[in-house]
Amino acid sequence: MRFKLLAAICLLAAPFDFAQIGSGTVLAAGSVDYGLGFGAPNTHLLDVTIRADELSGPAAEFAIPDWAPGAYLINDYARNVQNFEAHAADGHALAWRKADKQTWRIELEGSTTVIIRYRIYANTMANNWAQYNDRHAFIGGPSVWMYLVGGKERPVRVKINLPQGEETWRVATGLDHIGDNTYSAANYDWLADCPIELSRWTERTFDYAGTKYHFVVHDVMGQKDFSQAFNDTERIVRSLVPILAPVAGTGEQAAPFREYWFLMHVWPEAGGGLEHLDSTQINFSADWDDHAARVPGEDAYMRKLFVISHEFFHVWNVKRLRPRPLGPFDYTREDLTPSLWISEGLTSYYGELALVRAGILTPDNYLLAMGDLLTKFEREPGRAERSIEDTSWDTWFRQGNGGRMQRYGFNLTNTTYSYYDGGQVAGHLLDFAIRQATGNGKSLDDWMRLLYSRYALPKPGFEPGDPIRAATEISGQDMSDFFHRYISGKDALPYEQYFAYAGLRVVREPQASKPWAGIEAAKGDDGRPVVSNIIPGSPAEQAGLDRGDVLVAWNGKEVTMENMAGAIEGLHPGDTFRVTVLREKELREFSMSLAPNPYSVIRIERVEKPTEIQKKIYESWMGQPWPGKK
Repeated sequence: MRFKLLAAICLLAAPFDFAQIGSGTVLAAGSVDYGLGFGAPNTHLLDVTIRADELSGPAAEFAIPDWAPGAYLINDYARNVQNFEAHAADGHALAWRKADKQTWRIELEGSTTVIIRYRIYANTMANNWAQYNDRHAFIGGPSVWMYLVGGKERPVRVKINLPQGEETWRVATGLDHIGDNTYSAANYDWLADCPIELSRWTERTFDYAGTKYHFVVHDVMGQKDFSQAFNDTERIVRSLVPILAPVAGTGEQAAPFREYWFLMHVWPEAGGGLEHLDSTQINFSADWDDHAARVPGEDAYMRKLFVISHEFFHVWNVKRLRPRPLGPFDYTREDLTPSLWISEGLTSYYGELALVRAGILTPDNYLLAMGDLLTKFEREPGRAERSIEDTSWDTWFRQGNGGRMQRYGFNLTNTTYSYYDGGQVAGHLLDFAIRQATGNGKSLDDWMRLLYSRYALPKPGFEPGDPIRAATEISGQDMSDFFHRYISGKDALPYEQYFAYAGLRVVREPQASKPWAGIEAAKGDDGRPVVSNIIPGSPAEQAGLDRGDVLVAWNGKEVTMENMAGAIEGLHPGDTFRVTVLREKELREFSMSLAPNPYSVIRIERVEKPTEIQKKIYESWMGQPWPGKK
């Protein structure tokens, strides 16, 4: 690859030519102009220039966010800022100091214009961050762009200078294209919300209901054919857009945007996705032909489609219809809300159901997956500590995976659980409750449409009581008790009652005849199994086992990650079981009395003789006919 190192080094020091930024395009006065350049790719350094005019007062402040909307995790992006400097319009340096960990205060000295320059270290494809190397550049907005404190509402324009020697790289982003590698956004929130991919990516597009959809793929692994994923994505879009089109569309398009960008990365050791107003970043660590089994009824390819479906539905649910605390964003601290079970959990509900409605996932496999979800959900020890609503509020607490403090210094594994799972489970019950109460005349779709029409952007968002009132209005019944007991309360969820409304039977298969120890383990750095959690009240807890214990032997026989699962097979509840561990470099042996397994395996199956209303609810919910119906 050709690269002029000297030019790259000089880029940061040279004044940025903002006269060329918009190719003659003039935005409203008071806009903030951004420039993006690049150092040598092996340094992973991005060069950022920002110019703000029409300033007043003794000082101006620029800050970089602490977190990225949609992630709900303090990331301290300021840690990757270096080489900060500030100048007036005539080029003379302005004094500055750090006001706090993420804010730079610049003394204006009478100047009404300030130009700041800094570098960002960008070397990870982890969600919500940035990466730059000799293969591509990816800009996760909050991790790169500072904002003018008190000026986030100003219009924005961005000029991107491609790296030397990479003139064939192209830009993929939801930002408005206004000139040669020049883009605009209505304000900082829009800028931060639009990720940017720069590389030699591959693209396919389709048009649906007035919107153009871009399926952009940057694959550094196998460069496998993604035609099937592209075709399935179009089916997902056609399934989801009509749900909220009556309240979110315009006269020209069914969706609230003219273009939408799926920014897909196939990259080693990457995973996950993040929603945006008119795009999504999605990372996969295995190529499109990976069909390894993950959960019942869904292989790895189907999970890819679920992520695509989930992130796409977010353009309505959370990006536009959102809890009031989630906008305008305060990037300096946690934005707390008890409603993420709606924003995330119900997005998972619609994301998975869309695969069935689109004819991609069979109803039988969907029921298998939901049975597996209920089985997992019922085994969460945190259900005794937190309600579904509580998990939303406390999401900013993270167990973490790195270092002993992160692994064992917190007990969140036993005191909380996923609001994704909780919300997806609750979505079934709420949908079935509305359908039953209205004789299948209304559904969760109507509830979503009502909330969207009342609280979506540009309106300020909903308060915790608004969804309850909307459910009562749609169903014609007082739904406050449902929310009080099952969402803000910790009552056991009555699956049998609500699934029955759709002609579905919840079958619990008790496991009490099988022995249970209550140990969870993970592979340690040396490959040996290490106790990662002890279930409260379990035989392992009573015997004295602890997190971090390296498992050495079961009943005198060596234990490995491979034979661990079958170690207690053939034993019975009440049998004595000896465990040898290495704890702080000392061998210890513990004896426990195995207990009956307290959990059940849950299956969901159709009843044999459904009533007509059960059939109607099932068919309109699934978007598929009752099996055997002609």
